[in-house]
Amino acid sequence: MQCAHARLAAIGQCLADEATMRHDLRRAVQDGRWERLTHWPGAYLLLVLQDDGHLTAYADPAGQFPLYYGRHGQNTVLSTRARTAAALSGAAARPDAAALAAHIVCPAVPELTEGRTAYDGIRRLGGGQALRVTPSGDCTPWTYEDLAPDPGTRFEDSAAQLRSALTRAVILRTDTAPRITSDFSGGLDSTSLAFLAARTTGRPPLDAFVYHHPDAPAGDLAHALAHAEHAPSVRLAVTRGSEDSLPYSGLPEHGSADQPDPAAVIGARQQLRLDHIARGGPGIHLTGEGGDALLAAPPSYLGDIAATAGLRRLLSDGRALARIRQLSPADVILRARCLARTPLHQAMSGLASHLDDPLDHPPQWADAVAWWPAPGPETVWLTTRARRHLAELAEERARSTDLVSPSGPATPGTRAVLCELRTSAAVQAQFTSTARASGIWPHAPFLDSEVVRACTRLPLPHRIDPFAAKPLLAAALTGLVPDPVLRRRTKGDYAAENYHGVRRSATQIRARLLRSPLADLGIIEPLRVIASVERAVAGLAAPFPALNRLLGADLWLTAGASGQERS
Repeated sequence: MQCAHARLAAIGQCLADEATMRHDLRRAVQDGRWERLTHWPGAYLLLVLQDDGHLTAYADPAGQFPLYYGRHGQNTVLSTRARTAAALSGAAARPDAAALAAHIVCPAVPELTEGRTAYDGIRRLGGGQALRVTPSGDCTPWTYEDLAPDPGTRFEDSAAQLRSALTRAVILRTDTAPRITSDFSGGLDSTSLAFLAARTTGRPPLDAFVYHHPDAPAGDLAHALAHAEHAPSVRLAVTRGSEDSLPYSGLPEHGSADQPDPAAVIGARQQLRLDHIARGGPGIHLTGEGGDALLAAPPSYLGDIAATAGLRRLLSDGRALARIRQLSPADVILRARCLARTPLHQAMSGLASHLDDPLDHPPQWADAVAWWPAPGPETVWLTTRARRHLAELAEERARSTDLVSPSGPATPGTRAVLCELRTSAAVQAQFTSTARASGIWPHAPFLDSEVVRACTRLPLPHRIDPFAAKPLLAAALTGLVPDPVLRRRTKGDYAAENYHGVRRSATQIRARLLRSPLADLGIIEPLRVIASVERAVAGLAAPFPALNRLLGADLWLTAGASGQERS
């Protein structure tokens, strides 16, 4: 789209009509307030090229549609794909070993390698960030949307804003798509979206899908069946897993993800689900991604409570959450008070020490009553050199005068929400890329910019109630979604599938680890990883999320090596 003195491109899911876009673009040309263009419905990356040669990019607040950039000589290269930016800049053959190591063992500390990608020299413009590129190629990044809470916001106002933003997000999609389908796990997020979509389509029953593995049930099917039984507007389809859809089954010899993808290990399950959805034809598929990040309580919010809400609220919330998880209330409350007194730079300095003395168990709920959970047992997978490099980065960041949380305010709870939001956005982006081949376009309305703003505007202590599941969502959707849906407190647990899958594919996993390019780069000691795999095979506690990140990075690296061989 263009008007006098400027051209514009919106990449992703911009749901504004053409007349609105043209009108707002003309106003922005006149007054220079380009950021108003980021407030259209949907989620999208915005590129504005002015006649004077300046280009400005705005990533959506959640970060679902990032921009990658780097240098090639005197020129700046830009792409919506990291692999393309790397190829254009000549960085395609140079993995960033530190970024890969941090991705595996410190995913909850994005500040450690802020803005870096798995490609050396290629940076990522993520959620709420903007970039201005001059005609000479100079780049200036900044944060235009920090998603900072507004202390004056009332719960009732946020609930009304969320109701409006979420229903509008669904209506705009159902009005334009030839076919709408939805996940229907029986939980709050995807199931609520399915009911909203069923109300607005005005068509035959909405096709909704729940995944269930008979030999390793996650606990979702019973809830989904109960909710669908009383909803004639929803037609529930059950995607049944098998031995071939277990995690780690049929891992490709070479990955295809643009960046390391932890979900690659469940590729068989994803493809089974997509094939089932695609039988009815192409269309938009709604997912609940982002709902947990925005509406659930990160354990670190207790630090915010301790700092701002007073002792009575801390005692009430701390005791309730500890009892739900059968933990010591005194320990939880002490952790929260310690967190409230720990500045971010001190936590970063402590990370350097924890890399040499990691937890001896996968991080538990109480471990996350912190700026981030201390590194877990997977840390010993790293070589001494890789671990030392991460510790040096942590020490350097601790001394930095500009250390801030990722694109936002430096309080433990709000920082954790933003980290979870960025992770959800990346998960959704990878899933969308995978689904393209099946003719399915996944949409996550919870990641829409106005939905994100409606949730994050309310201070976290006002958004959370340990005695209720996602109270802001329940208040927003009362009357639109059946009450039993909004009252569910549990989530599907896929741990049984992980154990079944690792036992079934242990031989292939071992072989892959022994020849992993991660070892060639000096990042991991394969035999240490295999020892953790053996623990999982024996049914003992194992850091499955870290193993998934490692295997996703391995697949990504082997894809790069394969591409070099073909070229």
